[in-house]
Amino acid sequence: MSTIKGKIKKVVSYAQKKYQKVFYGSCAVLLYHRVTQSQTDPQQLSVTPANFNAHLEHLKNNYHLLTIKEFQYYLENKKKFPKKSVLITFDDGYADNYLEALPILEKHTAQALFYIATGTLNTDVEFWWDAIERIVLLSDHKTEEEKYVLNGVEYNLSGLDNTKRFELYEQLLPALRVMNSSLREEKINELGRIFNSSQGRASHRAMSFEELKKMDLSNAAVIGAHTHLHPSLGALTYEEQLKEIETSKNILEQHLNKKITHFSYPFGTIKDFNADTLDIMKKMNFQLVAANIPYLVHKNTDQYSFTRFLVRDWNSGEFEKQMQSFF
Repeated sequence: MSTIKGKIKKVVSYAQKKYQKVFYGSCAVLLYHRVTQSQTDPQQLSVTPANFNAHLEHLKNNYHLLTIKEFQYYLENKKKFPKKSVLITFDDGYADNYLEALPILEKHTAQALFYIATGTLNTDVEFWWDAIERIVLLSDHKTEEEKYVLNGVEYNLSGLDNTKRFELYEQLLPALRVMNSSLREEKINELGRIFNSSQGRASHRAMSFEELKKMDLSNAAVIGAHTHLHPSLGALTYEEQLKEIETSKNILEQHLNKKITHFSYPFGTIKDFNADTLDIMKKMNFQLVAANIPYLVHKNTDQYSFTRFLVRDWNSGEFEKQMQSFF
């Protein structure tokens, strides 16, 4: 028995050493969306300012926070990252990124890469998933419509209590996610008329152009593109993808008067981009492109789909545990 245990220990020890060889010198890229105190947050996108501040304090004291240029250098040159490296990123472009996240980053002399979906910039229009939350979950309007048709599927609207509203909300999101943007906008507007809910919430707005420009001037921020109207690119034709990506890049370059060389895929799972997407990324000369797959980045990671860990509204103790699990 002792001989068997000894052999098992040797195998485990070998596996651990091999693991350390592969992952020593890796980087955990963190994905945030919002830093604010949200009254409702069904997608769990918001981190409170207090928790975000605690996250940065822990990272500054226990990890090697990279700038965007440093991260790009290690990945492009296929070099090992410094031990316990971390990069901070944000998706979407909510106004609170500028109003609440940026001052905390500046306080800690940290830097984040902000990927901006341009379709709702400088407007009071909500991101489409927030519009669905407002229309379906938060509207108290008793609609007289009995059904709503989307992609040939009928959704029952009669007798909607809170439970049924949430079920409807969860059914609509994946169906709308894979639509082209113009059709999705049309269907959401139709739903808004049915529920008599059309006004976006100021708490959920995207940045103004002026806020975006001011953010770009900060050493704590680097700006990247994130499509125009945030579709799942993998569900679109080549031409539809190109329009979404090119529009986003052009708007940002026009307002910031600089080249945009960073991009992140909306949603970012392996179903949300494909060979067409990668072809467009390369043709448009993007240098680094982020996915949303929970895995460490190492020197051999593909620069056109580097991986990230999604961050929730964890307190300091939970954040510390999560960071340990990433490495």
